[in-house]
Amino acid sequence: MQLAHLFYRSSGRLDAFDRDCDDILSVARQRNGEAGLTGFLHAEDGMFLQWIEGAPELLDPVIASILADTRHRDITILGQGPVAARKFPSWSMGFSQGRTAPLFEWLAKDDANSRDVTAYAQSLQRFLLARAA
Repeated sequence: MQLAHLFYRSSGRLDAFDRDCDDILSVARQRNGEAGLTGFLHAEDGMFLQWIEGAPELLDPVIASILADTRHRDITILGQGPVAARKFPSWSMGFSQGRTAPLFEWLAKDDANSRDVTAYAQSLQRFLLARAA
């Protein structure tokens, strides 16, 4: 089976961030479970970081939905396209948040340079994988 992924960062609505996060997580877990999609969502300080993966024909409508979702602003695509294997096979949608797993501490320790987009995206991916472990 062919697999594809979307990896993005977005800004959320600060006035409704916690509620939006709960809603996004609830819908994603149900939808992904039914569609055979997997992934991981991190929410922190008004920012979402998400990796979602699965069969391209099932993932494409979800990507369109995310890009049209008004709960996300300033979406930055960090990676998209084919993947050889699932990175989050055990998670319909795993989740972490900044209160228990601060991304910014990770980036400082990982010495991630946000000007090198590839290295930055790889650091963010390692962060999500470490949260899922």
